[in-house]
Amino acid sequence: MTKKAAMAGGALLVGAGSWGVIWYPLRALSRAGLSGLWLALFMYGGAAVAGLLLFRGRRSAHGPRWVWPALAILGGITNIGFVVAILHDDILRVTLLFYLSPVWSVLAARAALGERLTAPVISGIGCALLGVLVLLWRQASLALNGYDVLALFSGAAFALANVLLRAYPGLALEVKVQATFVGVVVVGGLALAFSAPALPQAHALPVLIAMVAGGLAIFAITYLVQYGVTELPVRLSSVLLLFEVVTAAFSQHILLHGALGAQAIAGACAVALGATLVAIYGA
Repeated sequence: MTKKAAMAGGALLVGAGSWGVIWYPLRALSRAGLSGLWLALFMYGGAAVAGLLLFRGRRSAHGPRWVWPALAILGGITNIGFVVAILHDDILRVTLLFYLSPVWSVLAARAALGERLTAPVISGIGCALLGVLVLLWRQASLALNGYDVLALFSGAAFALANVLLRAYPGLALEVKVQATFVGVVVVGGLALAFSAPALPQAHALPVLIAMVAGGLAIFAITYLVQYGVTELPVRLSSVLLLFEVVTAAFSQHILLHGALGAQAIAGACAVALGATLVAIYGA
């Protein structure tokens, strides 16, 4: 693996790991009076403002005109769906359903980009997904509620966006990142317009925290993830992103249930082994 690929992999692991613990501050802000749609709108609005300031004067290379709005729409669906689901459903269940996205990513990359699927790569993906199932076996159920479906749709949108990021490397990373932020604001605004929810009952301080601290955190995490996704093959980035499941399992056990059990540790090890197999044979 080259130094550039190692840096991209590290960025992806940090970004994915951060997504695995972000549920805790999100739920704290929700308890302070910010519902899912409003919370997403404030945080990603703050990230969009940060992007406008930090990315000023930077332009993308030429590419198809439809790619940027496509990334924005997919980014909006991905992040709003994840935020709303993680606030109302079981944390690990949502994470599992969202991270079925490697399946969609690999299939889409095979169809659209012609990326090869070797036996070790397939074995690594299977091992990682098996580890996810071991982690969450007690939460497994064939009955899907509305938030489960939302998590599935957000994961599918995330997978399609990752394939687009890999397919059009000529677009500047800054443009891709900003497309996500703008997409959340636009999709969230439309969702609010159609659902007409009540105004948030939060005080000024939680709103300010969501816009500033939340916006900067979302900005940093999104930048790290999209940098990694852009620089790495989809089959590799999709499995490395499963690290979010490991951090979600650890954080939920530590913050809500105490020490990790043998089942959680075994699942985390299987995810790590799968990611290692793909990293060795897929890069």
